[in-house]
Amino acid sequence: MLFLAVAGCAQQAPAPPPPVIAAMSSTAAPSPAAHLAAQPVAGQAGGEVRLSGTGYPAHGRVVFTFHGRRVGDTTADAVGRFAEVPVRVPDSFGDSAPGTQFTIGATSGPVYAETPFVLTR
Repeated sequence: MLFLAVAGCAQQAPAPPPPVIAAMSSTAAPSPAAHLAAQPVAGQAGGEVRLSGTGYPAHGRVVFTFHGRRVGDTTADAVGRFAEVPVRVPDSFGDSAPGTQFTIGATSGPVYAETPFVLTR
């Protein structure tokens, strides 16, 4: 009689799980970042600055501030833009030293952008 002993049967490793694929909605798109530009980028207290921006909510109310102080507002167009909106640098900043940099901001709901503005004499 012959006995055959087999030691250590090899087992196959389980197959790796299939890769996870994230489902994407065809209607979902990331919001573009808001952008704000001032023209000119420097000027005197009491002077006019024209503001243009993109990336805001369509038809959203956009509020402008100069160093936190409200200086105007507008309504963005159907694609979230506005152009050449005039605002005035508050006269109260006239005592600031020439070369002082301030921030002009534009807010519509949670969307915000800012741009620097340098005061001159």
